[in-house]
Amino acid sequence: MPNLPKIPETIVVHLGAPDSNAMNVSVPFQNYIKNVASSEIYPTWPEEAIRANILAQISVALNRVYTGFYRNSGRNFDITSSPAYDQTFVYQRDIYENISRIVDEIFNSYIRREGSIEPLFAAFCDGVEITCDGLTQWGSVDLANQGLNYEEILRRFYGNDIEIVRDVPVENFELPAPTIPLSEGDTGPYVELIQIRLNRISSNFPGIPKINPTDGFFDTSTKDAVTKFQEVFDLTPDGIVGTATWNRITYIYNSVKKLYSLSSEGLRLSELETFYPGVLREGDSGDGVFTLQYYLAYISLFVPNVLSVTADGSFGPMTEESVKSYQNAYSLPPDGIVGEITWNSIENTYFDILRTIPYEYEEGLILPYPGRVLRVGVSGNDVRALQEYLNYISEKYTEIPKTEPDGIFDESTARSVAAFKRLFGISGAD
Repeated sequence: MPNLPKIPETIVVHLGAPDSNAMNVSVPFQNYIKNVASSEIYPTWPEEAIRANILAQISVALNRVYTGFYRNSGRNFDITSSPAYDQTFVYQRDIYENISRIVDEIFNSYIRREGSIEPLFAAFCDGVEITCDGLTQWGSVDLANQGLNYEEILRRFYGNDIEIVRDVPVENFELPAPTIPLSEGDTGPYVELIQIRLNRISSNFPGIPKINPTDGFFDTSTKDAVTKFQEVFDLTPDGIVGTATWNRITYIYNSVKKLYSLSSEGLRLSELETFYPGVLREGDSGDGVFTLQYYLAYISLFVPNVLSVTADGSFGPMTEESVKSYQNAYSLPPDGIVGEITWNSIENTYFDILRTIPYEYEEGLILPYPGRVLRVGVSGNDVRALQEYLNYISEKYTEIPKTEPDGIFDESTARSVAAFKRLFGISGAD
């Protein structure tokens, strides 16, 4: 699933305009920023101006990498060397010593808008021969000479609603994407991400139908929206989300939200990761822990090295041991703490197993939670299984009315569910 921005170890630079027949070079990210800064600004400038400019350059580069601006449009590079499109990079040029020192200090920082996730596309220009809405390089020098520090300089150009994210982890970066094509009947966070993105795209392209609910289940309404998207953007209209459709959805979504520009609509955490509950460790409790335990218990039925655990919502020593056993089985650091990487791995493993389960009711067989909320209006084999369960339970608990096991969650099914929940003291959407 999509992650928070990281500093990539390397960045691939196209030595020319995007469509030119130029070569690509892979450069350590720090070295790339040192080159850009040495090419764009002067080492004799006040240090606060240099810092402000370097932070803008870092943010531009990270925006290109994080949003997949070029990758999602079918290119095999992250950024170009052309200032007309990105920022100046002169291959194998000399680096100024003071610029090198400053980059080493701040290369793992970037600018973003408050409340947004993505690195700001911090547009800049020289302010003399070319003017722009962002930072003007010579203007930053004037402000530094007036005594402003680099944060104050950046706020003068980009507004008071920016913040600087510091100490960002340096990791190999890959754009998030499902490992197999997604189609009707699939479930999971990647499906939910598709639904969220298509619903936002449909605000600009109203011919694409809205998906409701966005519950991570690839139902008929999701297939219809995918198919219409494919028709609008000249893709094979098969309703299946393969690599080309995934990349095009991502590119168009980022475009309509203007994530590639200074006037970005902003990418919120709720749009980025809706399943991850935050770091979980021993001593925690709540719904996130309960879900974690449920996932681990079910995975343990299929992966012998993973220890089962009781789903009670309390992260105790047994849950920690179960987490460690999963981390060992899947080559993760076995610290017993569920951070974003461990959570996403556990969740993806659960949904991978789920795809292999035929939702057909059999007496005595306990089917797993299907990965979506079942409510009035949805249909499928998981709904039919629910109806069969309710009818079986109603043989003993006659307060629960029977319902037709037709796989359609109608008002009759809703009444049976409501009666079950009243009888067993279950509230809300649990």
